[in-house]
Amino acid sequence: MLLLKFLTNRFKSIGSKFKKEDKKSVTSSTVFLAVIELFMVVLGILLALYIDRWNSTKSFEKQFESTLRIVQQNIESDINSSDNVIAHFHARDSLRHDIMMNKFDREYYEKGISYWQQAIVYYDQFQITDDGYNLLLEMKDEVPEKYAEIFLKVKDLYKTIPSIDEFNKNFKEVIWGIHNELTYSYWFWLDAYYDEPSKEQIDFYFTPYYKALVQKVLNASNLIESMAKKHRIEAINLYNEINYLLGQEKEIPKNVTYVLNDSISKNYIGKYKFIEGNMGTWFPKHLVEDSVLEIGFKDSSLYVMKNEKYAKQLYFFHRLKTRSSNYPLKKNHVFISSQGYYEFYKNGKLRIGAVGPETIWQRQ
Repeated sequence: MLLLKFLTNRFKSIGSKFKKEDKKSVTSSTVFLAVIELFMVVLGILLALYIDRWNSTKSFEKQFESTLRIVQQNIESDINSSDNVIAHFHARDSLRHDIMMNKFDREYYEKGISYWQQAIVYYDQFQITDDGYNLLLEMKDEVPEKYAEIFLKVKDLYKTIPSIDEFNKNFKEVIWGIHNELTYSYWFWLDAYYDEPSKEQIDFYFTPYYKALVQKVLNASNLIESMAKKHRIEAINLYNEINYLLGQEKEIPKNVTYVLNDSISKNYIGKYKFIEGNMGTWFPKHLVEDSVLEIGFKDSSLYVMKNEKYAKQLYFFHRLKTRSSNYPLKKNHVFISSQGYYEFYKNGKLRIGAVGPETIWQRQ
């Protein structure tokens, strides 16, 4: 509208000049100069509009980049949350295995066990922060072309939120269902009041029903832990991609990685002989030959080998320090995969665990 108004006024101005001049004096050169003047005016306006649009595009790109930075901050928070979930499951799996293998005697329980050690009345949630993602969705109709690919990757990362929410809900319901059931046992409240385990409570820990409840809790926990592992790996990849696109603003947190130092990782290369445990239905038996599992190394990562091929990648789990005594930091190096975790000991032993029985291996 402003352009139309300007052109109208300009035409009137040029027309009034012609009227003031004598008709005989209006030559072809005068008309030519008037056309040239009008052309230059239109060109100037179009150039101004182009610059304005260019500035507007750049401004939107800056806004989009700022939102990507918020997504990156959220991703860092999500990785920390996933760390706690994975560490919680890892510690719980160790406790669950000892319970299933009857490694705790009555004296252990008579000394009193913590709320967490009961293994069936404690849960942890995997919390996703999606503030940046929601802001990014509001820009979906005007995504800058150079950020179209990263936008799709962000959407792909957060598409699992409904499943995560459902698994969180399920885990919580499992725990509270068990809790509500146990409240019908008189010792549940009395023992808590006196802060001393009764004979009835200790007897309960040696029943098959207790073991069944422990496994039920681990199954519910595993659903969350599996989502946390997958999200953690993809989140680390996306965090680094955003850094590559926008430039690194700050030092990358130590836990935003799934790669261990090459010189340390190479210490775990070799063939491991199965020596203890039970390879249950969950265990990747197709990767084992004659009770031997081979660990290889490629591109700064450890792999489980199969027929001299790199079959399954292991992702280093570098967890930040925490004050939680429930699942303290492991002194050994822990790697995670889609089928459990691999804990390497300095003495050459390898412990592999997941939902089923754990297994112990010795490097040959």
